[in-house]
Amino acid sequence: MERDLAISTEWLRERIKAGERPFLIELRRAGDVDFTLLKVRGALQLTDDDARRHLPEPAEGRTIVVCSAAPGDELALELARALTERGLEAFFLAGGKKAYLSAGLPVDEIEQGREMTRSRGL
Repeated sequence: MERDLAISTEWLRERIKAGERPFLIELRRAGDVDFTLLKVRGALQLTDDDARRHLPEPAEGRTIVVCSAAPGDELALELARALTERGLEAFFLAGGKKAYLSAGLPVDEIEQGREMTRSRGL
């Protein structure tokens, strides 16, 4: 089942290019300090604790892709599995946010100390 839930950056890129709008979740461990300057474009940012308490409700019919900002894919796999068990189409991105960024997929740049974001990517 785990392999069935894993997707690659290429799979995600092809869906985005085709005009699909997957519901993206950027997941990190509760308590981790977030110093990131790049956010997965359009992603809902959650901690694993928040996800356990309140599973997200994506727009009907959208594929859910969980992208872990924590090392390893365990957190993302756990959430994708929970969403799938609720009858939703959910996957996790193999390699997490690191793979997402390395593939040059769309991001929002967040500048510290300012309320300014810039988008780049596809």
